[in-house]
Amino acid sequence: MKKLPKVDFERAFNDSIQKLESLELWNFIKNAKESNIDLNDFNSTFTKRFETAKWPIEMHFLLEILIEQKTEKEIIEKTLNNKKEIWNNGEWAEKFWKIIRENQFTINESNYYTINEKGEKKYNLKLFIEEKIIQNEIGKNPLLQVNNSITKYSENTLLETLEKIEIKNIQIIPKQKSVSLFGKKGADGVIQVFTR
Repeated sequence: MKKLPKVDFERAFNDSIQKLESLELWNFIKNAKESNIDLNDFNSTFTKRFETAKWPIEMHFLLEILIEQKTEKEIIEKTLNNKKEIWNNGEWAEKFWKIIRENQFTINESNYYTINEKGEKKYNLKLFIEEKIIQNEIGKNPLLQVNNSITKYSENTLLETLEKIEIKNIQIIPKQKSVSLFGKKGADGVIQVFTR
């Protein structure tokens, strides 16, 4: 690509940033860095790609590039807030929150957890469960999935069961969706827990 005329090179490079998927994009960027291509010239394209990313892995390495390029905090913060449902769950949440804390980004936080400087969440489980029940996302006895395995608990002991687990992150599969995934067992929704 470097052998192309400057205009064609920039067009091809920008096109690659926009069209390559996840690991292909990561490898492309890695090779560009190794070839001493100045990625700062493509900051606006990286910003657009960050805004349209669909996967946390893409958002993560694009975020690192944007930070390296000293992109305006407000631009990064806006996208992180808009795409919170993509990165703020599973294994990725802690990695993102750590970067957010290190760079002092202002990101909307939930009222049912706090986050320390390492990006680790500490949940107010009672408030979390009450809020999800009020919002009709779960019933009183949802399925409990711990690290992708269904875990049994006695009826009406969800809070006590969760308090015994060292929780890294919690996600909800709402009642409407969980029934199609788990049949009648999913009538009260699903709480997915990932542990430390």
